[in-house]
Amino acid sequence: MSAPALFDLPAPASAPVAAVPATFRRSGITVLSYGLGADSTAILLMFLADPERYGLRADLSDLVVVHAVTGDEWPDSLSYVDRLVLPLLRRARVRLVQIARGGPEDADGVVILDDSRQPRQIFTQGPWRLSDELRAAGTVPQMANGRRTCSIKFKGWCLDLWASHEFGTSSFRRAIGYHAGEMGRAEKDTGIQRRLNAEAGRTICEPHYPLILAAMDRTAVEAYVLEQLGEPIRKSYCAQCPFSGVCASRDAHEERLRAHPHVAADVLRMEYVSQALNERVALYGTTSLRKRLTEDGANTAVLDAFAVSLDQAPHAVYEVRRIYFAARTEECRRWHGGSCRAPRWWCRQPRTEECVQGHPAGRFEPWCSGYWDSCRGQAKKGQAWRSVRTVFEGTRRSAETYVRAMAVAYDMRLERGEHSGIERAHYMTAGDSYPTASAYLVAAPAGVHDKQRPRFEERFTQLTGRVGTVGTPLRELPEPAPRRRTGGAPVIRRSKTIGGVMLIA
Repeated sequence: MSAPALFDLPAPASAPVAAVPATFRRSGITVLSYGLGADSTAILLMFLADPERYGLRADLSDLVVVHAVTGDEWPDSLSYVDRLVLPLLRRARVRLVQIARGGPEDADGVVILDDSRQPRQIFTQGPWRLSDELRAAGTVPQMANGRRTCSIKFKGWCLDLWASHEFGTSSFRRAIGYHAGEMGRAEKDTGIQRRLNAEAGRTICEPHYPLILAAMDRTAVEAYVLEQLGEPIRKSYCAQCPFSGVCASRDAHEERLRAHPHVAADVLRMEYVSQALNERVALYGTTSLRKRLTEDGANTAVLDAFAVSLDQAPHAVYEVRRIYFAARTEECRRWHGGSCRAPRWWCRQPRTEECVQGHPAGRFEPWCSGYWDSCRGQAKKGQAWRSVRTVFEGTRRSAETYVRAMAVAYDMRLERGEHSGIERAHYMTAGDSYPTASAYLVAAPAGVHDKQRPRFEERFTQLTGRVGTVGTPLRELPEPAPRRRTGGAPVIRRSKTIGGVMLIA
């Protein structure tokens, strides 16, 4: 029985997509992107129950289930799949491929952790976890513009690279777990894939949405999985996900944190470091997970576990300096395009209406010299550069003592953060006009990598008159590494496990 080649969602009339050439090679393979949650598990169960109904061979030899391992999945999700799903895959001899990022750079490629028709476990992590990246940067996942950038980097990118290696120029059918209540996401996904196919001049893959075709919404999906496996399935998402309010209700999320206090403590400690380096960057923007857990009084055990882990963690004192540049003005972008190589005063400071009327632009650009104060408007905040240098390492108590001692020695202002309550020793505070700068010392768990842009010191000194840091950095900044290139070929490696230790071939 043949399956529909492409889930035919209408392309937006305002953005027509060029037709894809009809001549291409089909691999005949269906790839299920398996995220361990209810939606993709339901699709897998449907395929297992009646392969031919979904255009698969009776022996499922043309099905590949691919799971991208982020390294930060909930223990109960891993246990659920190990106990209830993998035995079904082994019985049907379905191929399961588990992949993960090979390192922080794209040049590190993708590591195949396991590729088997007799899978024994879902891997908890690969060589480079999402949390590894966040801890090294001293931050939490970002929520900018609602884009799940971490999911793109640790899931989507890995799946695409593996598929490119696996299928080459042959197309495949990609089954995706959007349910009937997610038509908008499916339409967007279909549009993106059509565009990618057109740009490639061939069909890379054909999106397929079995749950939408079966008119199954989230409630129906969960009921179906419960009926088939006998246990309710939990939402699959990383423990530190800033979209946890979407992935689960607040009550369900907090219940899960209470069931896994060690996981909760890790996330709270990550958030603590992020707020130490930037007061405004908590897990939910300016609202922190710690604040939410404190509000209802039901999470004492979780907060106690966090307090213990914070006290026991090795600490460092970080000297955090920032430069806040003025944003480019609309006139700068209009006259100088995407790159301003010869900035004028009005490139960073907007001209007032009085200046625009009194000193109109000439043939090439505005001629006003900016001599008159009435011509200069208020600059807006633009890009920010951050420098993080480690100046002390020790216990939490010794690190906090170091901060207070430095505050006394250098006449710094001790102040607790408005949202976090974390104490900092400020010796420079950002002003209301731009460019401006700020600098402070703060104690937090160790592990954040020292990092700053190559020209940071030069720009910081130009702006503030200060040379270097107040504290003495413990380490030299690493030399900027040249960009590593792959030559255009996907980098795929295979792991080996010996004595429980993962080795990368």
